[in-house]
Amino acid sequence: MFGQTSAPRMKVTLALGLSAVMAAGAAGCSQKEEGTKGQAEGKATITVSNYDRGNIPAAEGTVEDNRWTKWINEHSPVTAKYVPVDRAEAVKKLNVLFASGSAPDIVNDFDTGFRNSLYQQKQLMPLDDYLQYAPEYQKLLEKYPQLRKIGTKPDGKLYEIGKINEPHLQSVAFIRMDWLKKLKLEVPKTTEELLVVLKAFVEQDPDGNGKKDTYGTNMSYTSDGMVDSMFGSYGWKISSDDKIVRTWENTLESLKFKKRLFEEGLIDKDYLADKNGAKAKQDYLNGKIGVFLPPVVSNWFESTVTDLKTLRKVVPEAEIAPMAQPKSPMGQFVHHVVNPVQMTTVINAAAKDPKAAMEYINFIIKPENALILKKGIEGEHWKKGTDGFPKVIDPAKNAKELDWAMDYTMFYSIPENPLLISTTAFDVSDPDQKAGLEMLKKADEFLLNPEAQYPALSHYEHMPTLPSDLVVINTNVDKEMKDIYTKGIIGGAKYTPEQAVADAKAAWERGGGKQIEEFMNTWYKENKDRAFLGKDILELVRSQHKKG
Repeated sequence: MFGQTSAPRMKVTLALGLSAVMAAGAAGCSQKEEGTKGQAEGKATITVSNYDRGNIPAAEGTVEDNRWTKWINEHSPVTAKYVPVDRAEAVKKLNVLFASGSAPDIVNDFDTGFRNSLYQQKQLMPLDDYLQYAPEYQKLLEKYPQLRKIGTKPDGKLYEIGKINEPHLQSVAFIRMDWLKKLKLEVPKTTEELLVVLKAFVEQDPDGNGKKDTYGTNMSYTSDGMVDSMFGSYGWKISSDDKIVRTWENTLESLKFKKRLFEEGLIDKDYLADKNGAKAKQDYLNGKIGVFLPPVVSNWFESTVTDLKTLRKVVPEAEIAPMAQPKSPMGQFVHHVVNPVQMTTVINAAAKDPKAAMEYINFIIKPENALILKKGIEGEHWKKGTDGFPKVIDPAKNAKELDWAMDYTMFYSIPENPLLISTTAFDVSDPDQKAGLEMLKKADEFLLNPEAQYPALSHYEHMPTLPSDLVVINTNVDKEMKDIYTKGIIGGAKYTPEQAVADAKAAWERGGGKQIEEFMNTWYKENKDRAFLGKDILELVRSQHKKG
């Protein structure tokens, strides 16, 4: 299992990491002198884009100037000037900067399509000749050849810097085990069994209050995507004759299931009004949902420890557990996973000093530096726990001084530092946290089922980027199809799922969908050997777990 590093190796790594942090902390005592010295020595200066999420407390400064930008510039071999980019308007702002010739040297952005457009416009610098100045990244490329494969563009040159993410699920269902036990039911293994369980959760008063006020599950906001993943209904798949085709049959089965959830009262019938999923989350925390489908699991500690504590304030006997995807008529699928290889960073073709840019990247991804930028200073923001891992001293202090700084290390591969992996957040001496860690490990095991397929063609960040004319077509037809599918769910007996899929097919063809199909198949034919598809995702994630 991931995170179970052998004891001798772990001790050595911990010792090195902690020593580096203490040394860096000590260096911070003479920050002013060191910063002045760095300027006097004439360090190269580069510009770096960084997301502005509007979450930095005024007392801490700005994206450009705060305790962590100062720390970086006092210890880095180069001086970085940060260019704030509003997170919600990042692509728009960066496009303006490129158009005006004032784009930063290092551009950090998660948008695959945007980075591809920069390549097509010849705005990016190939990195092959400068990798020697980032030996830390060279090590990653050797360890994870997928990074080079994905970061390489059609001309055969490497343009993108990326990171390896932790091999955990990005979405998972949480089921009320105490309700199952009370009603003498088993964890459902098929979608038909799931319907039986959800119906019991609604009709058999599992919370024992004598009222019919519980929901089987939720489907608001993007949680309906969890249902789609049970049926492999994510738009595209590879056919038996090795072509990319639409998932019409999968979509029909998913739609039939959703319609049953709605018509049989197994979900909140006002689910469409819950635009951000907040009501469903509150219903879950108030003990009213049997199988909770969170839109995303972004923080495993929060989902398995914090949320359960909140739930138990209302329902002291509540027990939750992650639930594997039930097998559907379309096959066995896993939940979606965090993008295992995520490209984040490119260098402007107009950068005057690409060597300095790579030296900056190398500095940030050194384990001892990333540890400080992610966990803070030992003794101030964290202390070593009994398990040897960093433990937060004061969450309020970290919220004020540290938690907003994550984007300075957005291209750092967390699995490369055992002090940073998410399992270290759990203090196993605390029974609640130990149970939370066990839930995370159980969810990881779902990924190892050899029969389970990835539910989509690929992670959306690895899907091909449509040209602008097809983006317009796709946007318009997608909205029309979503409206049709919604009608197929809530439209009653007169509007069947079969009719909805037939109408969606007609809308697709009428709206120009065939052009998109042609583009997808041309892309697949030309890129199948270097594309990062669902099977590749599972192969990497499973290998990470086996090595862990």
